[in-house]
Amino acid sequence: METITEKLYSVDEYFALEEKSEVRHEFYYGELIKMPGETTIANLIAGNIYVLLRIFFKKQPFMVFDHDIKLMVHKKSYRYPDLVVIHQKGDHKKYVTDPVVIVEVLSESTEDADREKKRLEYFGLASLHYYLMIHQDEPIVEIYSRSGKSWQFDFYTELSDVVSLPFFETQLALQDVFEGVSFEKKNVSQVGQ
Repeated sequence: METITEKLYSVDEYFALEEKSEVRHEFYYGELIKMPGETTIANLIAGNIYVLLRIFFKKQPFMVFDHDIKLMVHKKSYRYPDLVVIHQKGDHKKYVTDPVVIVEVLSESTEDADREKKRLEYFGLASLHYYLMIHQDEPIVEIYSRSGKSWQFDFYTELSDVVSLPFFETQLALQDVFEGVSFEKKNVSQVGQ
């Protein structure tokens, strides 16, 4: 992700520019950050998770949105997570607030920001219960789960693994998350390189 700002923008200017722009930008304290396009694999993974969560939350007071919806992290930060689940309340015409689940599918261009800056921003959201980071080149799911005032980290690496979301009394099977994705087998000589 590259910052393209030569000047600092107000939130109103950001919204006006986003309505006309052919590319998406995140907003961080007046800076516009151009969002890269995603790979077909990232889109497939995000789509798989979207379907799983939409089915699970169908008759519950939550809404699931994909990567084209802005999340207001706070008044000076608007992000485009790959998926966000929110409580079904309020007016969500330009952006959503109060996420309970955020999912980012990692890529070379976004991984550092997803792991560091965004993760720390997201952890400041009192409503958030889960932050998932999904790899697209290997069957790996990393999840941060809120536990009171702290966060617990879990790491899943096998397609037979199941990610537990106890707050919602549900699970995500890695085989379902990565359905349709083929992973290259690593030779023993490639491991650790």
